[in-house]
Amino acid sequence: MSYNIDIKKGKRFAGRMILSLFAANTLLSITSCADDHFDVKANINGTKTVWQNIKENAELSDYAYILEKVPFSQNENGVTKETYKDILNGEQTFTLWAPVNGSYDIEYYKGLIESGTVENLKKVENELIRNNMTRYTHIMNGKDSVQLDLFNAKVGWLNFANNTFKGQKILSPNIASSNGVLHVINAPAPFEPNLYEYIKTLDNASIFKEFVMKNEEVRFNDKASTAGPTVNGTATWVDSVTYKLNSYILGYHNVDLECEDSNYVMVIPTDKVFNDEYEKTKKLFNYKNSYKQSFLNITDTKDTWVTNEGDKILESEMDSIVNFKTTDAMCHAIIYNANWQPKQIKINSLSDLAKADSIVSTSRFKFKKTGTLNETNNKTMTHESDDFAEMFGGKDPVRCSNGYAFISDKWNFPQSLWSPTLEYKAANALYCYDSRTKYSIGREVINYATESGADSIVPYNYLLLESNKSTVNFSAYFALKDVRSCKYDIYVVTLHNNSTNRPTFFKSRIQYYKYEKGDPTWENFTNTFQDGLDSYGQETSSSKNDKNFFTHQAKIDTVPSTSPIKVRCESITDTICLAKDFEFPYSYYDLNKAWPIIEIKCNPSSAQSKKDYCKEMRILSIILKPKREE
Repeated sequence: MSYNIDIKKGKRFAGRMILSLFAANTLLSITSCADDHFDVKANINGTKTVWQNIKENAELSDYAYILEKVPFSQNENGVTKETYKDILNGEQTFTLWAPVNGSYDIEYYKGLIESGTVENLKKVENELIRNNMTRYTHIMNGKDSVQLDLFNAKVGWLNFANNTFKGQKILSPNIASSNGVLHVINAPAPFEPNLYEYIKTLDNASIFKEFVMKNEEVRFNDKASTAGPTVNGTATWVDSVTYKLNSYILGYHNVDLECEDSNYVMVIPTDKVFNDEYEKTKKLFNYKNSYKQSFLNITDTKDTWVTNEGDKILESEMDSIVNFKTTDAMCHAIIYNANWQPKQIKINSLSDLAKADSIVSTSRFKFKKTGTLNETNNKTMTHESDDFAEMFGGKDPVRCSNGYAFISDKWNFPQSLWSPTLEYKAANALYCYDSRTKYSIGREVINYATESGADSIVPYNYLLLESNKSTVNFSAYFALKDVRSCKYDIYVVTLHNNSTNRPTFFKSRIQYYKYEKGDPTWENFTNTFQDGLDSYGQETSSSKNDKNFFTHQAKIDTVPSTSPIKVRCESITDTICLAKDFEFPYSYYDLNKAWPIIEIKCNPSSAQSKKDYCKEMRILSIILKPKREE
């Protein structure tokens, strides 16, 4: 199963921009090692090349064999004809730390080399050769320590006082060479994988590893490649340099896990996690093969609902898309920058996590302690967790060259992460109109809290619905985007009618897919929640009303004029439950052209309007709270 991230929608936040920036930076930084881009001369005298000095040393015969057999990689998807023998026998300048015979398992490396696969050759190259060499000349001189950029982009300390390189003892230092310097060490420098390399080694996280690695891409680097002649109007290349990136990690988590100059923290789910959690999460993404969408066509003579084609998913793509959505949902917030956390608290260990009162992932999801969320938090991006250490698996992490990996076989992230509360601002209504003037969105229907006194109490937008004609009714329609296939409690949040101090009498219905075949269906909400309480502890709907109607509170207590801006929204709103355990059989998550629609319709009779109610309504939001499966 494969899923093309670049084709299907779903990039979160600035993923597309970051991909472009990363590609641009990579083009500038990658250069060929097999040409004359580097011409730094050695600063000590020597008549023989680094390779010749290695070849003549009997203690380095095993390492010489490896250097002769392993091709130099110029491309991510292949190797060149040159071996490291050729590179170290050329004019470019290198420093090499060569391990003596018997200090490593030569038979293991011979097996990798003799397999002939690019993957195995690159493993030897990256872990044994490039991890023990660097550009330019570095001699043992003095008592200081220096940090060097190694040929595999990792870093290593050269300790003059202790006569060590990455902790390994230097047996014969400063062997002068015409193209650099050779040091003989007692064992290979230890190879420490970065987080991306570490994922590839995990046998107990094979499902996650496969998911990540199938999104690895190799891209052509025209800036570092050598151009050839133009043939029939088409550019050709003498050599083609490529680089790799992972479109999922970079595009969805905004990081490059191979960047050695970083300090990341990553939570990696084991296969046990997927066996325990995958099927449960998968239920949220029960897609249809094809969707239709209804649109209100408002004309001078007739108002009609027109159904058009919406999103389509090919049957051949369905498994791949559901697998991607499910796995991505589980992994929304698995990567963190340990150095960029609130209050500058690092999160490299369980004890660090215990000190934090909030943490933020690189994909911009935030976690706070239970009870600390308020109306200013984006409920789809901020979630509650009381124990971050337990959320990360409760085990000490594995140290990598650019961070720490928490291997977790208990997925303790809050389920709100992949099935969040959905809140839709009423000011972004899909349609608003009355049956006579047919107001549409963007006209006089939307009021941005500009009435006297209202803007100081409600410092954000709401939707004002009103009609000057007692015989004219109004409706508002709201698009419920990104709904998952699960059960929700559905609420409408209203403000008091400060101009009339009378409640509004309204109906509500929803249009959604109830069956596999057919168009989306309208279904009326009925008022069966007589025990529902508002923010005053009062019933949200009066039992004297017909069950097909809802009402909301008309007015509030006097607000102190001394600090009106600090009044919490809950003290002036009425949250009305339209439905409990309402189930959407099909998922609308991440669709472009299809969504359920809720209608709020004010249509009291003339007698009711004159006596008890008004044709005026202020709607703050529509809220869907998921009923999560434990």
